[in-house]
Amino acid sequence: MRIKDILHRKRNRTKTAVIYKDHEYSYNDIHRQVLTHSENLMDAGSHNVGIFISNSANYVIAYFSAAYMDRVIIPIEANSKKNQILSTIAYCELELILTDNQHFAYLWEVVSKELDQGILLYNVDSCEHSYFGKMGKKSEKKRQGSEGEEDVAIMLHTSGTTSDPKKVMLTHANLISNIESNIASLALNSDDRSLIVLPMCFGYCNTSQFLTHFYLGGSIVIYDGAFVPKRFLHFIEKYQCTNSTCIPTMLYLLVKSNRKADHLPYFRYLCFGGGRISEEILARTIDMLPETGIVQTYGQTEAGPRVTCLLPEDARRKLGSVGKAIPGVSVKVFDEYDQEVPSGTDGEIVVKGKNVMKGYYKHPDETERTIVNGWLHTGDMGRFDDEGYLYIVGRKKNVIISGGLNIYPEEIEELLRTHPAVSEAYVYPQEHELLGEVPAVRIVPYAGGKLDIKELYEYCKANLEIQKIPSVIEVADHIEKTYNGKIRRVGNE
Repeated sequence: MRIKDILHRKRNRTKTAVIYKDHEYSYNDIHRQVLTHSENLMDAGSHNVGIFISNSANYVIAYFSAAYMDRVIIPIEANSKKNQILSTIAYCELELILTDNQHFAYLWEVVSKELDQGILLYNVDSCEHSYFGKMGKKSEKKRQGSEGEEDVAIMLHTSGTTSDPKKVMLTHANLISNIESNIASLALNSDDRSLIVLPMCFGYCNTSQFLTHFYLGGSIVIYDGAFVPKRFLHFIEKYQCTNSTCIPTMLYLLVKSNRKADHLPYFRYLCFGGGRISEEILARTIDMLPETGIVQTYGQTEAGPRVTCLLPEDARRKLGSVGKAIPGVSVKVFDEYDQEVPSGTDGEIVVKGKNVMKGYYKHPDETERTIVNGWLHTGDMGRFDDEGYLYIVGRKKNVIISGGLNIYPEEIEELLRTHPAVSEAYVYPQEHELLGEVPAVRIVPYAGGKLDIKELYEYCKANLEIQKIPSVIEVADHIEKTYNGKIRRVGNE
């Protein structure tokens, strides 16, 4: 089974598939629009197709349009700055990007002013093609389709700087396997209706909400705008949603709102993951939603992404645990010699299953280091208790998780080093009550140079997404290094 089959098999159904801004789209509505766009674009672009659209029905339509063309889907975060967009275009060799009225003007400005290569922008609202450069309708490159189950279906961003990006290649089989595991773990069915508040271009939402409910023939409700507890609960009640998935920051806001939520008879599950959460906030969330099962999950983009979940019946008894592996997924904890450690012992969490990625795009060496003997090395540290429940104890990698979003210090450091007054930069995590962590930076200015902190903040604002802007900028004489000249990072000696 391939991703396009998820929609194609339901193409004649009149059941509601998507609700967005009070407009309902049936499976047949989605299919007909997808068919139009895919036929318009069948001969355009190469095998990788970008999508630059926010959470909306348009995103769903663009997503399946690329799938119907047997192309590899490359989501680009809709709040991406110029450098990230250009980096993705170059790295993924994009010749075609699907966008809409909301994002067309900005995207056109970026590519027309900064891009040397030819590219086609296609507006799913108007069906208009807009070419930039000398490229014709037919790509000169040999197109490699995504027609088999083991072919790559989507490439999701996971880490790397703009000069050294990294995309996770997930095949059709990876996604279908994780969808089926997710369904089995939570006993989901075609009556389920999921409220989407997370970015649809992220692995967490892509598989466990968007594709899972389409696979079942259920429905998704797409939340628009900033997360507001009162509005979130109103959406659940108004649209009779049966589940949603949040990040810890959202649970924190829910709890702090002190709103009553005992009038949600259809709301079976509230899942969450993507970072640490205090046991106090978790316990208060359980109290706040007495009729709703609170499900803590653990996953990684490279794993499809969902790996474990703590089911509601264990939520209080195993507070702080991320639960057990979902069906079809194996999880172990290894030492530095790749030997399994006994329960109660800390080690690196490793994962095996059909859900594990094909690899990192254009990074074969990194793939070989990450997947060893079939085991995906997550870079996360954890331990099992004597009942087989997994606990996350730390991170081996440098990632900063802020409000559920992965922030990679190297990207911010790379940008800061392009400022004429900055000699060195070290980005590190700083604790934050609401977001869990935020990036902070230590700067070493050039000798004799003047460093204007306010100007440096403005430089960051102009070149970084808002969540990546350092909360603190401090000036230092030096940055501590390891024996081989690398930055000595917090928790990663």
